[in-house]
Amino acid sequence: MTRKIISLNDSAWRFAPVAQKPFADVNDFAEAHDWLPAQVPGDARLDLLRAGKISDPFFGANNADSQWIDSRDWWYARAVELALEEGERAFLLFDGIDYQSAVFWNGKQLGRHVGMFSRQIYELRTEDGGRRTQDALRPSLLATRVWGSDALPKMRRTLAQKIWGRIIRPLFTPPSEPFPDRYATLKCQMPFGWDFAPRLRTCGIWDDAKIVVTRSAFIRDALVKCKITNDKLQNARVQVSLTLDSDHAQAVRVQCSVRGKNFTAAAQTFERARALVPGIQTRGISFDLNDVRLWNPWDRGDPNLYEIEIAILSGTSAQSQDDAVLDTVTATFGIRSFELARAPAAPATAAPWTFVVNGRREFVRGANWVPLDALPARVTPAEYAARLQQARDANINFLRVWGGGLKEKRAFYDLCDELGILVWQEFPFAGATLDRFPRDHAFLRLVRDECGAIVRALRNHPSLVVWCGGNEFTTRGNRAIVETLRAVAAQEDGARPFKPASPYRDESHNWGVWHRFANLRDYRKDSTPFLSEFGLQALPNRESLEKFLPDDALAAPHALWEYHHAELQKLERYAQPASNMWRAASDTRGKLAPLATRHSSRETLSVDEFIVSSQRAQAFALQIAIEHMRRRKGAAAGVAVWQFNDCWPAISWSVIDYYGTPKRAYEELRRLYSPILASFDYALQPRRAGEIVHGALWLINDLFSSFENAQVSAYLNDAEIFKRRVNLAPDSATRLDDALDVALGAGENILRLKVSWGPVALSDHAYDLNFCDVGEINPVSARLVAVGKRLMR
Repeated sequence: MTRKIISLNDSAWRFAPVAQKPFADVNDFAEAHDWLPAQVPGDARLDLLRAGKISDPFFGANNADSQWIDSRDWWYARAVELALEEGERAFLLFDGIDYQSAVFWNGKQLGRHVGMFSRQIYELRTEDGGRRTQDALRPSLLATRVWGSDALPKMRRTLAQKIWGRIIRPLFTPPSEPFPDRYATLKCQMPFGWDFAPRLRTCGIWDDAKIVVTRSAFIRDALVKCKITNDKLQNARVQVSLTLDSDHAQAVRVQCSVRGKNFTAAAQTFERARALVPGIQTRGISFDLNDVRLWNPWDRGDPNLYEIEIAILSGTSAQSQDDAVLDTVTATFGIRSFELARAPAAPATAAPWTFVVNGRREFVRGANWVPLDALPARVTPAEYAARLQQARDANINFLRVWGGGLKEKRAFYDLCDELGILVWQEFPFAGATLDRFPRDHAFLRLVRDECGAIVRALRNHPSLVVWCGGNEFTTRGNRAIVETLRAVAAQEDGARPFKPASPYRDESHNWGVWHRFANLRDYRKDSTPFLSEFGLQALPNRESLEKFLPDDALAAPHALWEYHHAELQKLERYAQPASNMWRAASDTRGKLAPLATRHSSRETLSVDEFIVSSQRAQAFALQIAIEHMRRRKGAAAGVAVWQFNDCWPAISWSVIDYYGTPKRAYEELRRLYSPILASFDYALQPRRAGEIVHGALWLINDLFSSFENAQVSAYLNDAEIFKRRVNLAPDSATRLDDALDVALGAGENILRLKVSWGPVALSDHAYDLNFCDVGEINPVSARLVAVGKRLMR
């Protein structure tokens, strides 16, 4: 038989609160009353919201009204009709319960678990120890007790940590504090409250749940490793490692059938005899594939995927056609090589940052990915597909899965495989620069268990290319965590490079701009090989604001803007000059009244002005930083915008808001990330009509195709002012000999650069030459920039 799967992802569940108790062996199911319908995957808040017991926590300040949920524990229960034939076994699988849980089957505890990301597996048996059969058809009761978030572990601070915490507390912005309780969990860090996310600590069965029915052997896990074995990238060695659970000693055959998943290729079957002992064990099979099709990032070729069906057959002989199939699984894999290399001109002491896929370097045009929802249980494959398609449409070839977020659900990684988007996966550690995470043996054991589970769940995905310890923490003070993670990645995978943290050695999170009020042009001072965070906040469109703010918050800046994470002082600094330029340029056409004194008088912008000016400033900032990095191709290996998406309705750094609506910067990003780009390098300073803007022209080609006799054209307000024929070398960044001089007019001054190759448009990009940089950074902010850089080392 092939394995049978009984999905538990449905609305057949019910849930009820009980008084919160310490995390220990407890069965107070009988105390649960006031049962309500529930859904899995789910969360206590989602079920209460569906039942009308709480208001939408994403609207206005409603989130504050649902914090009481954390002080309750929750029972989830459902009936299960499970009938097993003679010789069958049944296994209950939870892919993720958040965070402390106990699972019961017909009143008997199967196990207790701490952690959000580990898969829990339990074999289901009847009360007398035997397996449930056709003779016992009454429904069984599956129940899970989930402890509320107030029962999460607390940090146990030493006397030295308490003293140090008092000293450094003034450096933290409330409600942040040194040595926070969130450090004591391996839960997603973002729900404890972040600068773009609410304090909304999740609780429930947040990922898939199912029952798997097999015969005497059960495939618990399958690892597929591939290694290209010749210089022409045509042949590969495939190693399949299986974690098996056998109920007795037996001789079996492991059979692997390999075929193309998204391309046509004849199936190939490989088989080996293996001996099993009772219990859990590892068995392997290796084979060679010839004339393979490689998995590539989308801008390097096709993301070819293989599908492998693995069957465990009884007996050692392949002669009989009636051999029993004990269990089967199907997995997807891709064949590709990946390494991090040093730039050719880099010194030997430099960190390797150049991505090399299938022997060819790949310039990273990336973005930072945060969870799609602060209540991740409700994220569906369709929502992943919509947002990832937006990433692909923006010419993004890389996503950094941020360490304050999640190991995303399987659909995310499946889609990145299919779309050819590279993934950098961080473990759930974030934000410990002056303090540190626990390092006691119990916590490090939890790190090994939970992070090992993350690696096992994701290691077959060819899109995943780098493991990283987490986001913005000191590696020196957290050496025990880093070394534990390094060992886990090596033991459970061993096929991908490991970075201790981000940023780390020659990597930049450039927050001089925004957090430390620096000028936008200061992005051009960044000499990093890898710029993995930078950005500006911008308001979402009015239609989105109206979905989460009441009418009285849709006028001038409002306290609810800050509740949804607007940093008003910084928004004003960067948005006001954008408004000045926009209004001044518009005034020359007689459309709007002059606003020459607005910036100096600090007059408040209207909400519509704030939307336009903040989105314009955000787009302009991205243009400066990205073009600077792309012109440095070779010395620079990549750039990643903070942040691509949002987890709730926020005024944040995202280019796509929570509802999936793009901001202006998204369209700018799509043009900036075109694999071929014409770039204008000019001084960012205020201009007057009649002035000449002098700058250099660059041509960047991230493809491995050359374009002979391409045409570069420049237009000022649709009037052609420059044209030249050029040859675009593959994988290059070239400064043209010709400089470009642009005479500014009295009104709009939009410079448009186009690159075409015959009838094919390769690049089409524009510059608003009326837009200038913000004012000078003050001395205090300059010192903060320097201090911040030292701390991140």
